[in-house]
Amino acid sequence: MRIALGSENKAKRRALEMTAEKLFPEAEIVCVKVPSGVSDQPSTDEEAMRGAENRARAAREAADADFGVGLEAGYHPIGNRHFECGWAAVVRRDGRVGMGSSGRFELSGKLMRMLKEGKELAEVVDALTGRSDVRHEEGMYGLITNGNITRDIACSHAMLIAFGPFVSDPIFWDDE
Repeated sequence: MRIALGSENKAKRRALEMTAEKLFPEAEIVCVKVPSGVSDQPSTDEEAMRGAENRARAAREAADADFGVGLEAGYHPIGNRHFECGWAAVVRRDGRVGMGSSGRFELSGKLMRMLKEGKELAEVVDALTGRSDVRHEEGMYGLITNGNITRDIACSHAMLIAFGPFVSDPIFWDDE
């Protein structure tokens, strides 16, 4: 079995490795850089979900894989607050799609002001921490949880949920 990830991000690859180890231990993982087809910093769940699915479809096709996996993070307003989460899409060879998300965390007013200036969260985090490529390591999840939930763990949770329609009892799915 071959699973293609629509990203070359190290944390996302680790997340898929963790996920595959639980569901498909013999799977070959291939990472391909593909476009999301959405803005660099999605500002709604719908946009982030669309980006994840676009990446999953493109990765599956590019690698001729059994499954394509795409991840796209974005923030979403709820009332007068904003929350960030990552969406995972899994596309099977026959076109069936599974979706899942990571846990959400609230973005402070400070972060939102910087995002509304047109910056990406990764860029903002790197600037605030004085580091580079935090997104390839623990990510914002790791920073705000003191390393207890890292980006790869959060992304793996989203992927495990997105694989649900393909690995769980079919009685839960009416669209097979």
